[in-house]
Amino acid sequence: MDIQQKVLNSFKCVFTLITIYTMIYIYKCNAPNLGQPLQNSCSSNSISIHQINQTKVLVGIFSTSEKFMRRKMIRETYLQHKPHDLDYKFIIAAPAVKEILLHEMDLYNDILVLDMPQENMNKGKTFEFFRSVAEKKKYQDLDFVLKADDDAYLHLDRIQYDLAHTIRNMTYWGYLVGNTFMAGQCYGLSMDLVRWVANSTISKKYKNGHEDSMVQKWFQWSNINHQVKYEVRNCRIHDHAYSRSVYAREIDTNSSMVVHDLKKDHFFMTTHYALTK
Repeated sequence: MDIQQKVLNSFKCVFTLITIYTMIYIYKCNAPNLGQPLQNSCSSNSISIHQINQTKVLVGIFSTSEKFMRRKMIRETYLQHKPHDLDYKFIIAAPAVKEILLHEMDLYNDILVLDMPQENMNKGKTFEFFRSVAEKKKYQDLDFVLKADDDAYLHLDRIQYDLAHTIRNMTYWGYLVGNTFMAGQCYGLSMDLVRWVANSTISKKYKNGHEDSMVQKWFQWSNINHQVKYEVRNCRIHDHAYSRSVYAREIDTNSSMVVHDLKKDHFFMTTHYALTK
């Protein structure tokens, strides 16, 4: 009887472990930012070389109040290579601006604070960013607005060149997850879509939730998705190889445009050296 009980208990333990791992696997396959990627391909650029005009881009780098050292690192690396027609702001959501952040804002003049009750990414921060840009007079002549993470390294010259070859109306640009939305490490909207987001009753009503995937849902729920041009850049936007995610690839020094999941400073700096040789 004791032996049978031990066998039964062992079977229960194995069954429990299998169940737990299966649930984890299902979660990872269905979580908004963990879906299987497409092939490493790019949709073709839509503008010929003879049609290129001046292209004005704003990059919002999403950060949090306490990440001064990461912002400093970004200022001292890829922002040193910022093209003339590309502007940037660090985007921070805060109910009240701390004194140390005020000092940083005065020193660098490159932080946009969104007046929100908390910094949580799923409480409407992306919507408020696009709304704020759409309402500011100085941004009315932009062609594209990009949202990027502060753990991504951006090769700004390549991004600017790519966008200069991209149609500037109803455009949704970035790394397409599955066949759904552009992943949050770095994606962009043409300025007309930014204005649409700022004024749509759908985006205002459903601004909370997993914010990167919500952008595509706004288009779907408003029945404009068939008008949106998906400019896919999966061949040039990826996670760092050491992240071991489904988006991970080795850096291509000739073509990598965005390298993500660089939370460790060491990986951020080695990426900088690799892309600025």
